[in-house]
Amino acid sequence: MGERLNAPGRAVADSVQELASAVVLALDAEASLDVQAGADDPVVLAAARVLGADVLAPSTLTSRSATEAEVALLDGALRRFPPNPGSPVSRWSHWGALVALGRARPGVGEPETGWLADQSWPGLTHQLAGVAMLAALAPSSLTALAERRVEDLARGFVRAVRRSDWPQAAGAGRWLAAVNGAPESLGLDAGLDFVELMGAGDARVALHIRVARILRRSPVA
Repeated sequence: MGERLNAPGRAVADSVQELASAVVLALDAEASLDVQAGADDPVVLAAARVLGADVLAPSTLTSRSATEAEVALLDGALRRFPPNPGSPVSRWSHWGALVALGRARPGVGEPETGWLADQSWPGLTHQLAGVAMLAALAPSSLTALAERRVEDLARGFVRAVRRSDWPQAAGAGRWLAAVNGAPESLGLDAGLDFVELMGAGDARVALHIRVARILRRSPVA
């Protein structure tokens, strides 16, 4: 994601997996996120910055309010690791986290989307998968773009599956579930099952698949 992280890369990667697993467990149990480390741990904060708005997914995708610990974790991550001005993905994930925290309104203050304007369908899929935490978070220009290019996104999903790129396939599948416009011929539900099976062991894959299934059960308006 291009974040300027000061924590060792391996430790952050492991913490991302642990935190994503905790989010999946919270979603499955319809419970609050079990924040095991304090909001002052730089490695945990780095992981929370990578997940962005997904830190609050157990509340944003349900009717319950976020706990103080959940809010403190995401807020601390944003304070410790501000967005990289040169990275659209970083700026979008930061904006999405602010929306999840209720500190920005959908459609207001969004980063621009010009960086996606000339992307080929493989490039578009790659880029949108990198900000899959924004899928169904709130209406945005990224949502509108995904809706306009849903067939390209479906092609990208199939390509990612064929290339065994399970994180990209999971992210693309989550966007397809969010815009609720996947071609019937794609067989998205079966595709999500396959990605979950083949991507087992990657908690971020599991997280995207869980959210995609929630969206398939209750499509966004």
